[in-house]
Amino acid sequence: MGKVSYMKLKGSQNLRLRLLIATLSSKSIIVEDICADSTWPGLCPHEVSFLRLLEKVCDDCVVEINETGTKLKYKPGIIMGGRHLVHDCGVTRSISYFLEPLIVLGLFGKKPLAIRLKGNNFILMLVEVE
Repeated sequence: MGKVSYMKLKGSQNLRLRLLIATLSSKSIIVEDICADSTWPGLCPHEVSFLRLLEKVCDDCVVEINETGTKLKYKPGIIMGGRHLVHDCGVTRSISYFLEPLIVLGLFGKKPLAIRLKGNNFILMLVEVE
């Protein structure tokens, strides 16, 4: 096996989209400074959950998160799909946060994708308009 080259990215903007594109293009990425200046630095629970979901759908997917959660190494695997998969999405994001990328990944899987997503399907958010 050859040495894996990683594309380096900074910040957590559009992390879900970055991971989706990396998976579809089979490009390994390193994301640094994830919310490094925030009160709560590092990956959020829903982002970690999304990474675990990618591990379920893809074969040989490698995810490495440092102790503080501010650095992520992601090496995508082959999109396999599969049946009878179950994933707990938690309650910090709605089901659609996980479902949207799954629809795209399901189109490119080796097998049909049948997955049961558990968790909150409605998040009430207060939006202030001035």
